[in-house]
Amino acid sequence: MRRLRRKPTIATAVLAVIAVAVWQFTPLQAIVALSSLSDPAKLATLGERGANARLNKIVFWLDVARQRGMSAESAVGWAQTINGTNEPRASLVKNQLARNLKVADELGLLTADNRDRLKRGNAAIVARGPYSGETVEIDHIVPFSLAPEVGNELANLEMLPKSLNRQKSNRVNERQLAHAEKLFEAGLLRKESLDQVRRQAEK
Repeated sequence: MRRLRRKPTIATAVLAVIAVAVWQFTPLQAIVALSSLSDPAKLATLGERGANARLNKIVFWLDVARQRGMSAESAVGWAQTINGTNEPRASLVKNQLARNLKVADELGLLTADNRDRLKRGNAAIVARGPYSGETVEIDHIVPFSLAPEVGNELANLEMLPKSLNRQKSNRVNERQLAHAEKLFEAGLLRKESLDQVRRQAEK
């Protein structure tokens, strides 16, 4: 005997509409995207500078979350709950990602054209301030040449106008040294790398 197919009920249709609305108009979509993009297990599989495009995408989704009523810190916190990022790494990543969103605001990186670039993982163009017109590059706070193990660590990445990034090169000042010590304390930086950073800071 053939089983009759059940027609979708009004309740099913209503639930489908609600699900679409939740996905499109709440921060949920952004949180899910952020969870995948900032997943430590996935970051560990990337090649050299593989996280650069991910940071661009993350800034886009942080802006989406903010537009939908959730702060960057809260969005990252929920994402980290999903992907299992633990302390003390979690706080370092959260603070640095929120800082990158602030940099994006200051440099005018969230125009319609730039948001499209960032969503696809591409570099944005500075649209505000003295570096207007320059491409934004992803800089390693602690230089990659001194600490390659944090080359794809989101807590060690920041957006900089191209000229500033090239000017910085692998220089180490008090900020880079302090950041290296935080990364070391969080178990993300090797002792040998920290010693290299300290020697570079003394030059």
